[in-house]
Amino acid sequence: MAEAVLARVEEIDNGVKLGRITLNSEATLNSLSLEMIDQIQIALDQWRNDSSITAIFFDAAGEKAFSAGGDIQNLYHDMVKTPGGPCTYCEHFFEREYRLDYDLRRYPKPTIAWGHGIIMGGGLGIFSACQLRIGTETTRMAMPEITIGLFPDAGATYSFSKIDPVWAHFLALTGANINGEDAKYIGLLDTLILHSQKDCFIKGLSNLPSHASAPSDLAGLAEDFQSPEDAFPASQIRANEDLLREALEMTLKSSNPILTFSEQTALWPDEPWLNRASKSFLGGSPTTAAIIIEQFERAKTMDLKSMFQMELNIAVACSRQGEFSEGVRALLIEKDGNPKWQHTLGAVPDAVVESHFADHWQQHPLADLA
Repeated sequence: MAEAVLARVEEIDNGVKLGRITLNSEATLNSLSLEMIDQIQIALDQWRNDSSITAIFFDAAGEKAFSAGGDIQNLYHDMVKTPGGPCTYCEHFFEREYRLDYDLRRYPKPTIAWGHGIIMGGGLGIFSACQLRIGTETTRMAMPEITIGLFPDAGATYSFSKIDPVWAHFLALTGANINGEDAKYIGLLDTLILHSQKDCFIKGLSNLPSHASAPSDLAGLAEDFQSPEDAFPASQIRANEDLLREALEMTLKSSNPILTFSEQTALWPDEPWLNRASKSFLGGSPTTAAIIIEQFERAKTMDLKSMFQMELNIAVACSRQGEFSEGVRALLIEKDGNPKWQHTLGAVPDAVVESHFADHWQQHPLADLA
């Protein structure tokens, strides 16, 4: 059986060595299992102080996906087995996933991600944590956790805190699927390169200075691979920017932002991309929607470590309180498309929201993050 993660050191031109990590679970769209997370962490730990390795490069097997997310099936079975928690597998999974994402954001070598195809959930966590984030003509990015009763995690709190709040809230509340031009426009990726140029780009990494350690050191690498703008699908966000900005600005000023946003979506024109975004929000978990508003508000005064600790608090609460398992059941297990949510949009009790942000331990598992 093939390894789900291929981690190896490759020598490219001029004797430059690259630590290359390929997500290799094509049948699951490279969705991250706990085993894959651990294998990636082991490789990063081995290469951290190896002066012969200049940079780390992430890519994925197949043409469909960089990574479609996390190991939802095993998370679901653990939640069903231990309703109300503690859910041991879930808690181990989230803790080690968030440790990996945190480590990547502070890694001492340049990190580069080639985001071909679908990039969602935990896959977006790894992609976003890299210093140079490359999209292609097939890049499709989303944080669709609202559809399954989870929340934007794996470092999404930090990623979304660095972009315009309008787009952060739009993507989180709707799980909208965006293309490479969209992601570049709002700041979720750095550059677009045609997928056919990947091997040439990797060879070009031989010109990376051995002391490179910052995004600015990577910025010029992609300049030789620029393609005409029409080589990539046009931005859907740009095409609807005025409409979306008006709706989200009204939402964020409202005393009941979720109710206001639901009213705003009813005014959107009959257009397929907008329809899908609206449907995902209106049919998604009301609890998740309320969590998102509170999550992004709290993030305004948090550092990176605090954001990951908050995410683990929320993730553990989601695994114990039933909304997450119900969403997965309806969308991915029984596939009836009819989740029985516990509350209605805009009417989630404050106490329920607050319970997702409480600590579950005397000593927080991520208290030791460097």
